[in-house]
Amino acid sequence: MKTRTHFAHSIDMLDVAGEIQEHLAGVEDYMLAVTVWHEAIARWPKATIILRQGARVVHDSRRLRVVK
Repeated sequence: MKTRTHFAHSIDMLDVAGEIQEHLAGVEDYMLAVTVWHEAIARWPKATIILRQGARVVHDSRRLRVVK
């Protein structure tokens, strides 16, 4: 059996420069991808974590933070 390497959605952690630091998950189902994204934010609250559908950014944890 061949391991899949391409999924519809990917959850990635970014470094301060905005480059992918670590690929956290690849998920086919959108609702499951959103759940994994929320869990990743709970696990690493200070990290920048994005959920992408292909090249399009669907959710970005930086948008959740309130700047004072």
